[in-house]
Amino acid sequence: MLMNRLLSITVPALVALLLVQLSACGFQLRGSVELPPVLKSTLLQAKDPWEGVAAALRVELESSGSRITTNADEATAILRLENERSQRRVLSVGRGGKASEYELFEEVTFSLQDNKGQVLLEPQTLRLTRDLVFDENQLLGKVSEIDELRKQMRRSLARQIITRIRTSLQAHEPAAP
Repeated sequence: MLMNRLLSITVPALVALLLVQLSACGFQLRGSVELPPVLKSTLLQAKDPWEGVAAALRVELESSGSRITTNADEATAILRLENERSQRRVLSVGRGGKASEYELFEEVTFSLQDNKGQVLLEPQTLRLTRDLVFDENQLLGKVSEIDELRKQMRRSLARQIITRIRTSLQAHEPAAP
């Protein structure tokens, strides 16, 4: 009985302490982020705005409250994605001269301007690489793994783009009085 009562007091106290510590160190769950006001209505320009990094960026922006528009007159910002590349390179070769390990690349160049054409962020290139051990005996599973890894890399690039934009625009904001 005493043990149950002690646990009923100790566990909530430990949970509260953990939450305080997590918030103090700046931890927050991944999800929507506060976007700069200029991204309120964004025109996303890409070779294919429904694929790759552009699709992941669209999801990230919309989940954070930005409205993606196709009309330049409605846009408060124009976010350009250029030179999006997906490649893979053989890292090691196994028996029989077949690839046993690959390096996957995802790369994109982005820039941002406001609706008046003023450049807010000069073109920047982001690149991610991941290693993948390849077993030809598990071909179907590895193909699915490659697809999932590429999706994760594109989501990561989209989050990095938003972080770069936020950081850059915050650095150029005038200091509050």
